[in-house]
Amino acid sequence: MGVRVKLGSLCSGYGGLDMAVEAYFNAETVWMCDNDKYASIVIKERWGLPNLGNLKEVDWSKVEPIDILTAGYPCQPFSNAGLRKGLNDERHIWPSIKEIISQLRPNIVILENVRGHLTIGFKEVLQDLTEIGYDAQWSIVRASDVGAPHRRERLFVLAQPSDSDCERSIIRGQDQEGNQRKSQ
Repeated sequence: MGVRVKLGSLCSGYGGLDMAVEAYFNAETVWMCDNDKYASIVIKERWGLPNLGNLKEVDWSKVEPIDILTAGYPCQPFSNAGLRKGLNDERHIWPSIKEIISQLRPNIVILENVRGHLTIGFKEVLQDLTEIGYDAQWSIVRASDVGAPHRRERLFVLAQPSDSDCERSIIRGQDQEGNQRKSQ
């Protein structure tokens, strides 16, 4: 079967981003973190995984190490529907996510948010990633690009440690210990 890389999920929701990342990277989600009541029900019933709850209350030094971290953090601070309050919105939790990334040091970070984030708060995200030693690439993807019957645009960010060896990168098929990843 081969080595499966470990994935941790912040702001997990129903786990859609995690399902895609699992499929692409042959990853295994080992924990999720979402404090929403309904997301918690889905995590329990669909995933059967530990839900760490409110990410601001977790002792991250005691969490199982991971290779990949996903975060589809709240979009309301950056979306038209959320009044675009940006950094002044009480739902803006990027600073907490930055600290979690800095502490966990995953080989890959995958972020997802609304297109509007590009014009509010995204510069800070990129600066913060650089500050904690990550390089980032990003793209806008329409839901219709992957077969959905609507055109909602989403921002996806892929970040890796600045000092990562591209030849050893998880994208090229290895986990943190350098073990070759194999398809199932």
